[in-house]
Amino acid sequence: MDKMTDLMLQFLGVIGHLILFSVAHHQESFHRLLKDTLDPIQGHGQPGLCNYGWDISCCFGWRNVNGLCQPVCRKPCVNGKCVGPDKCSCFTGYRGPHCDEDVNECGLLERPCSQRCMNTPGSYRCYCESGYSLNADGYTCTKERDCFSMRCQFGCQFDRAGAARCLCPPGLRLAADSRTCEDVDECKEGDVCPSRQTCKNTFGSFVCVCAKGFVMATVKNSVECRDENECLTGSHTCSRHARCVNMDGSYTCRCLGDFFGDGYTCWPRRIPQSRSIHYFNYKLSKRIKPIHSSL
Repeated sequence: MDKMTDLMLQFLGVIGHLILFSVAHHQESFHRLLKDTLDPIQGHGQPGLCNYGWDISCCFGWRNVNGLCQPVCRKPCVNGKCVGPDKCSCFTGYRGPHCDEDVNECGLLERPCSQRCMNTPGSYRCYCESGYSLNADGYTCTKERDCFSMRCQFGCQFDRAGAARCLCPPGLRLAADSRTCEDVDECKEGDVCPSRQTCKNTFGSFVCVCAKGFVMATVKNSVECRDENECLTGSHTCSRHARCVNMDGSYTCRCLGDFFGDGYTCWPRRIPQSRSIHYFNYKLSKRIKPIHSSL
């Protein structure tokens, strides 16, 4: 009887342990399910996504927008963006729960400008006092160095030591008074133009033009100075009793056979006369008496 009782007690003990293990396992599963329901999914890399048992959907305070869970802010973020349920992240220069308050940077303890500051919506601008100029950083000011007192014609430049001197544009040089600028005659500096072209000085520069006897023309897809045929264009000054002969860059004039001269002026050649003809002309001139008018 005692043996039977011991077996019965051992059997009931095993059954009790099994029941307690099953209850503990179900409690742990219940807590894990509850945690997954309240917390977003771990490892999915997408905020606002939660487990509801076997279902996956957007968490509370989020909504599905084209397959993505987006946070919902019941009041809009005026100058910012919604980053969580009723949570705004403000742009620089704004603050407040809904990013609708401007930050007055000019009123901060650490003033952003070295001299004058003007607040603007969401930002600010720095200004300098009279006699100062704003640096490239947009914050600091440096004292202006004035060229007005030097009376430079075109402007001045400061060297590293702070000394100022007047400047001239290219093609000009500083005159003896160290204030005004005078022209540089580039045509006197040597052969600055190619062949068949001559240099013509201009104020601050120079131009190359075709030399006398040449004209600008297109030769083999390039603009060059070619010979001007003065005899063909009629721009020569030969005598009408001469023949024009064109040359490279010039021309020459030659009198015709019955004329003589330099070609620009031609005189007719006289036929030689015999002594008898000269004597006859002399006698003829003596017989012709002058006619005197009667008073």
